[in-house]
Amino acid sequence: MFLKLLSYPRTLLASILLPIHTVFCSALMVLVTFIYPNRWLEDQIVYFWTRGCCWMFGVKVVVKGFHKEAKGGYLFVFNHTSFFDIFAMSGYLGSFRFGAKIELFKIPVFGWGMKRAGILPIARHRREEVFKVYKEAEKRIANGERFALAPEGTRQHTETLGPFKSGPFILAINAKAPIVPVIVKGAAEIMPKGSFLPNWGVWTRTITLEVLPPVDTSGYTIEQRPQLQEYVRKLMLPYFPDSK
Repeated sequence: MFLKLLSYPRTLLASILLPIHTVFCSALMVLVTFIYPNRWLEDQIVYFWTRGCCWMFGVKVVVKGFHKEAKGGYLFVFNHTSFFDIFAMSGYLGSFRFGAKIELFKIPVFGWGMKRAGILPIARHRREEVFKVYKEAEKRIANGERFALAPEGTRQHTETLGPFKSGPFILAINAKAPIVPVIVKGAAEIMPKGSFLPNWGVWTRTITLEVLPPVDTSGYTIEQRPQLQEYVRKLMLPYFPDSK
């Protein structure tokens, strides 16, 4: 009961500190990438931002099945229910970059930091622009970079698996990049869609990231994209018994 009562002022204080922490890390990213572009340094800023966000709100992260020694470029696909998906994955799954809706890039300082960090700007309702972004991402994957995309295309209200969009699978096939499914559990309870106060009334919660074995896409053609898409969704579905 005491920790529950303590969680209210903690969440309010963290909610005040969050934008300050975000602006600081975004400005630092812009500065570092202009003065001394270095992926390792950029990753440290990402880890500091995302792990700090988790710590402020009492969020613990447990990773299952992931091996950081995995080499080369690949594509994470994950179920998206909360901003804390982003914090947990970016903080604890090593070096990669997300695809984010293009509207976020218009936010002063934060948007500049995202651009300098190499986040993919996804204009969800402008298909041609999205595929231009994916074409650039293919080159980066060939150089060993990794990305994460939500195949559902948007956040879900609950921990269910919605229908998949084709974009991430087209990118993976064209880039000949393995797809690594990630099952995110616990993030929806921390900050569900439409919520503004994470962990309100709860001192601590845990997000579990279960990373499934990679799916080789090298044998697939664009015409076989629906089969790949369905295969990956079927791999993830057992973790979401309430999904159709």
